[in-house]
This record gives sequence, C-alpha cells and structure tokens, in this order.
Amino acid sequence: MKKIKTFLTRNNPNEIKDYHNNNYIMDNDKGTIPEKLEFASENLNEFFGGGLEPGVITNIYGEAGAAKTSFALEAAKSCINKGKKVIFIDTEGGFSVERFCQMNKKEKLEMLFLIEPKTFRDQNTAIGSLEKKIEEEKEKIGLIIIDSLVSLYRLELHNGDVQPTNRMLSAQMATLIRIAKDRNIPVIATNQVYSDFETGNIELVGGDIPKYASKCLVLLEKIEWGKRKMTMIKHRSLPEGKKTTFEIKNEGLVDCKKKLGIF
Repeated sequence: MKKIKTFLTRNNPNEIKDYHNNNYIMDNDKGTIPEKLEFASENLNEFFGGGLEPGVITNIYGEAGAAKTSFALEAAKSCINKGKKVIFIDTEGGFSVERFCQMNKKEKLEMLFLIEPKTFRDQNTAIGSLEKKIEEEKEKIGLIIIDSLVSLYRLELHNGDVQPTNRMLSAQMATLIRIAKDRNIPVIATNQVYSDFETGNIELVGGDIPKYASKCLVLLEKIEWGKRKMTMIKHRSLPEGKKTTFEIKNEGLVDCKKKLGIF
C-alpha cells in the first residue's frame, strides 16, 4: 500500500480531505480501482454503487430486528463465494450455524473464523489480534465483520468510567480503519441505536466515535414481515438519502418482488 505523502498535509490540508473522500487509485499499487464485494441481490449492488466498498468501515445500524445480522451473513456469503475467508466477531450470540448453513453449503463453514468475546475487553483483544490472524492466512481474508460493535461497549459503560471506555472504542475503530485500508478489504460493523429524548432522532450508540470512523453509514428499518428498507446516511461518493428494499428468505437477502397492476 502506498503512503500519503506528507507534503499534502503541510501545503494543502484540503487535498487530504479530497483523498479520503474521492481517491481510490492511490490506495492500489497497480493504479487500478479496488474491486468491490458484490452481492447476489441486484438491489443491494445498485444501492452500494456496485458492491461493498473495500478499504473502509461500513456501519449498518438500526433497531432490534432490523436484520443487521442477516445483512452481515449475506456479505459473508458473498465473500466466501468469491473464495475468500471471513472473520466474524459475534458479541451478541447472534451468529447461528443453522442459519449460515441455510444460506451456504455446510462445508463453507471452514471459510469462516468465528470469535465470540464475552466482555468489552475481550472484544478489544480480539480486534487487536486481527492483523496477526490476517498475516497467518496470507491474504486469504476478504472481509471482517463485527456484530455488534457496541453491545459489550454498552455493558462496559454501566460498569466503568465513560472516558476509558470511549478511549478503548476509539482505539478499536482506529485498528479497524488501519486494517481495512492496509489490506484493502471491507469491514462491516453493526451498530445499536437509541432515541434522543430531546430531538426524537435515532442516534448511534457510541455517538461520534463510530459515526466519524465509518465512511459509509446505512440505516436499516423493518417495514413489514420479512421486508426491510435501507437508507444511505453517509457515503464518500453516493448520494445521501438513497434507498432500497429487500426480503429475507431462507437462501439469504433477495430483491423484493415487484407488484403487478396499476395500484
């Protein structure tokens, strides 16, 4: 991976901003645009501008039951189908072997490394060990998922001081950013939400820490049984407010069927 030249920072700070928001070619030694992780769903591919972007954290957030884990499993399926392995950090006990095998052939389980931290400090250790694991696998890792980023963080806030806990979360995000960028792979973090009493707005647990560390923010909402809506909240190159829908089936996430007729 090529480094950003330091003179950009000294002479033109705005050029660094342009790099982070727009420049893909400098991230690749061959001068080509990195390949995105495509989904089986045409709606999801169109929504993400051709697939999940490598080199950054994509934060999928929403209320309980919004299908955040289902989305993570769909991304894992897509990665495995391309012959790459997945590291899945499950902090909520949401990963189901049975559900995985509904979506994939059973032998594909060998392509997934499952880590199940029990405390926020365990999570910190797990994220800190990712680079070593990637080195051991010799570039065979194609996706990192943490589901959810803030479940154990939330528990830690109740049991300890806010500032040390926030510093630990910030350090975890910095590690994930570095790995995504250095290895040129996508990272998915799912996020819990809460309702702000003053504004009534839905906010991310962890506040600005996950919000600013994630280059892509996507809100997931339940619209009816088995159907979900995605809204693009932030992206480096795609318009905010972009929306799509999908259905949850045994085989994974599929495009919603279009209704016939004039109504």
